[in-house]
Amino acid sequence: AIGALGAGLVLRSFVNVGKEVESLQVRFKFLFGSVEEGQLAFDNLSKFAGRVPFSLEEISRASGNLAVVADDANDLNRILEITGNVAAVTGLDFETTASQIQRAFSGGIGAADLFRERGVRALLGFEQGAKVTAEQTVKRFEELFAGDGQFAKATEDLAQTLEGTLSMIQDKYFNFQKNVAAGFFDELKAEFGDLDDFLADNEEQITQLA
Repeated sequence: AIGALGAGLVLRSFVNVGKEVESLQVRFKFLFGSVEEGQLAFDNLSKFAGRVPFSLEEISRASGNLAVVADDANDLNRILEITGNVAAVTGLDFETTASQIQRAFSGGIGAADLFRERGVRALLGFEQGAKVTAEQTVKRFEELFAGDGQFAKATEDLAQTLEGTLSMIQDKYFNFQKNVAAGFFDELKAEFGDLDDFLADNEEQITQLA
């Protein structure tokens, strides 16, 4: 019984990963305008997760916020890099950081309340109370947290820690689950689709039984 329960939990984890990946791919398709661009965005996200100390699962949950302020799938790479470095410097989790980045890139640094509390506004060199546009905010983040900026290597340093190593091991297991799920996911959807059709065809009898 314990073995069966364990096998069931393992299978459930693979199915959950498959559902999460599929949902993200659908979201990317609409956010980036096409299946191809959405797939490119997902592939870029997976590669990014493989070299940074944040889990692919966590990055996936955050990606919707970042996709909103990205011009295209390749531009998402730039924003992912900035987000990772900001998360490493501030100590915020990746998902929270992504939410704050989305607010800052859309409405200026003043729209990101948590960044003010964590001193990010001061790091960017903006005076307290000064009105800062979204364009100025994006430019300053790029100067400090991307390319050759002062904090552009923060995620690389964090990746050398034990926490970073464990995170990347977790990513590799997540990728394994994703690849396994891809092998049976279409068949599983077909079987559940047949069950849904059966329930729909027999709705009246099932209602009477209920």
